Order: sequence, then structure tokens, then C-alpha cells
Amino acid sequence: MFPETITRHEAPGGVRIYRLPIRVFPTMTANVYVVIAGDYAALVDTGSGLGDSDADLRAAFAALRSEWNERLTWTDLRRVIITHAHIDHYGGLTALRSLTDAPIAVHELDRRVLTHHEERFVLARRALAAFLRRAGVSPAKQTILLQLYSWSKNLFRSVDVATTFREGDVIDDLFRVYHTPGHCPGQVCLQIGDVLLSADHVLPQTSVFLPPESITLSTGLDHYLRALRMIDALPDIRLALGGHGAPMDQIHDWIMRIIDAQDQRLHQVRALCREPHTIAELTAALYPGVNGYEELLALQKAGAYVEYLDMRGELTIANLSDVDLDEGVAPRYWRG
Repeated sequence: MFPETITRHEAPGGVRIYRLPIRVFPTMTANVYVVIAGDYAALVDTGSGLGDSDADLRAAFAALRSEWNERLTWTDLRRVIITHAHIDHYGGLTALRSLTDAPIAVHELDRRVLTHHEERFVLARRALAAFLRRAGVSPAKQTILLQLYSWSKNLFRSVDVATTFREGDVIDDLFRVYHTPGHCPGQVCLQIGDVLLSADHVLPQTSVFLPPESITLSTGLDHYLRALRMIDALPDIRLALGGHGAPMDQIHDWIMRIIDAQDQRLHQVRALCREPHTIAELTAALYPGVNGYEELLALQKAGAYVEYLDMRGELTIANLSDVDLDEGVAPRYWRG
């Protein structure tokens, strides 16, 4: 059974939005949304397709009928929208195809992850491996971390995408699209009147996963901060519903907290870089005690901070001559 309580929210015009919290990883839940407007119904995100995720989604969908009196079946869905191409939000598409043939829509920058998943996985894994070498991660740990990265993504198979969208589009005359890259290239927020489905762009927490753009284009801190400020400028957002966690009725306060938290991390990196450090060493200082998959995420976040400062000329490479002579040597960044 799904782990948290389903909640119902209303948007102008009688639009009903159901938040379905489902398990996506052993220690993580994510929110799937069912949006109903008259005889139109759409599913926003699908869960991971891993472990209990598919069963949770089916149970939550059934509860809309048994507990919320919605006359809704899988075949009634007119659209499946993916807010961004991370496995905890699109992995359920594999099982979903046996339940509904509703057309899938995703931002154009994330389309290839769904339609050419195997190709994208190979290239992304190669880019991640190169990053881990540059970060100064030991060969043995590189192998472990790449195995952790691969385990869930090997289970998904490519699916057809009927529609792509971009900034400013309106999907099915209901969802206004805001392109908010940083966390993911095709990350979007979807506005329905005064309600914003903020996906993983704005969450009720200040920690966010940001890979560096050296791994994947249109990710990283610069894109993320620009997109946060764009969403912060939207007027009349009464309620934000994120990809994880509880509803937010003060989205602008959360955005300010997130920006402040990112500024604090940048100050920490600047302070640490009074002495030369590799990205792996900075990760150990910024996120002490992390291991396993959390360490993989932390390394990428540290890389995003280094990338942001390096692009602005705030950091230099202390061991440039060694890096020049041997591409296996990890750069050591500092403010010298």
C-alpha cells in the first residue's frame, strides 16, 4: 500500500489535483499527480517502476475511486506528462504502457532519455566516468559508484513519446510550461491557474541534486539559480506541489531559503579552496560521512559548485603542469 495519505487540491475552474505519494526507492517517496478537469484526466509523472513503486501507483489510483469517489479508470487518461527525465519520475512508464495508451509528453531536452534510453544511458555513464576520474576518485571507488549509477537504469526500456513541449507552451489548454533546467535538462514546472506543479525544481527542503554541466548539458548551478528566480517572479501562485514532500503554500519563501542555502555552500567551497583540493576532497569536507549512492550524488553536487566558481574565474588549478603532463591527474582547485 502507498506510504502516505493522498491529498486533494483545487485549481480555478473546478480542476481537481490529487497528490499520490508513492515509494520510488527503499528510503524515498515521490509524488505522482492526477489532474482532472471535466472529462479530461492527466497523469503527471509515474514513479520509478522499482520495488513497490508500481504497486503503490496502482493502489493509489484505485483509492481515487474507492475513497475519493472519482469515476476514473486507466483508460480514461488523456495524457501522461513527465516533468523531468530522472528515473524516480519516469521509470513507471514501462508498466504503465500495459494499463493505458495515453500519449506521453515530455520537454524536448529530455525526450531522448525516454525514446533512446539505452543510447543515452551509455553516453551518460561514460560522461560520469570521466567526471569521477577528474574529481580524483580512486579507480576502485569509481567502479563501485558506476555500478550504483547503473543498477536502476538498466531496467528501463525506451518508449515512444507523442509530444514534446518547451518554455511557454500550454499542454491540452490546461498546463502552462515553464522550463526550469539545472536539476535536469528538461525539468519543467507546470502552472494550472494559481497552482504550480513545481516538480523537483522547488521542493520543501533546501538540499537539491545538481549535477555539473560537464556531465550533462543544461544542468548545474547557474541554470538552476536563473530558473529559480524566474519562478520566484511569477505572481499569484497560491500553492506549489513538488515532486517530493508536502505541499507548499509559501513558494517564494522556499525559493529564498534554497537560494540562501546555495550561497552558503558556495561560501564553504571558497573557504575550503584557500588550499588546493580535488573535487573528491571537497566532497569529503562538504558532505562528511556520505557513502554509497549518496556519495555519488554528493560528488556531482560538489562538482557543480566548483564548475560555477571556476566559470567565473574564482578558482584556478594549482597543479596545472601535472594535469597537462598526465590526464590521469585530478585538478586541484584553489583561490591562489
